[in-house]
Amino acid sequence: MRQPALVLLLSSVLALPAAAFAQHAAAPPTQAPTADDYVCTFSGDCGQNQASDDQNANGPRPRIQATRGFALSGTEHSAAPTHRAGPPSLHRTARNLAISSSSSSSAAAPPPASGPGQRINLAVTFVTGSAELTPAARAQAEVFATALLRPQLMNMRFEINGHTDAVGRRDRNLDLSQRRAQTVADFLVRAGVAADRLVVHGYGPDRPLPHMRATAPQNRRVEVIRVS
Repeated sequence: MRQPALVLLLSSVLALPAAAFAQHAAAPPTQAPTADDYVCTFSGDCGQNQASDDQNANGPRPRIQATRGFALSGTEHSAAPTHRAGPPSLHRTARNLAISSSSSSSAAAPPPASGPGQRINLAVTFVTGSAELTPAARAQAEVFATALLRPQLMNMRFEINGHTDAVGRRDRNLDLSQRRAQTVADFLVRAGVAADRLVVHGYGPDRPLPHMRATAPQNRRVEVIRVS
């Protein structure tokens, strides 16, 4: 009786890593935002022409989550776009982004849906202590530039605002936030976006996210705000 019991026990132990790997592999990948996502958020145009981006050989493409890569944040926020012509998954993306924004909003009166005041955390990253974009950040900035050149956004102007946490000297953080915001703006201009559509600010640690410690790393961000 001992030998079968021992064999069963060893089989169970060996099966545990495989089961854990299967659960890990089953988790859906986090998707980076597409140009269509930016257009939908800033203009409210989530039309049928974007449906092809929701499909791939294996069925509907998983949409991005507001917790990574692309999240509305800051003080000026509006409800999700009300246009309903496009694919449901894209509408859910815009709605989730709007919900994410409202959780950190401190504005007394939000702007009209998809109008001036809409903002996103571009979620670009930099080499530590510098204004140099990482390769992943350059790829994401390229996607955002593509969106800004779409007809729906072509006539809009945007602020590019750099922020830091409160770790270190304020004057250095102000300079770093300005240089990082300028780096993003320069990248967009090189990609074809007209320079007069972009206004650059560096706020350093002076505008931490609501309900967030000033030293929290989440405050290190570049926000894009539609101004017209």
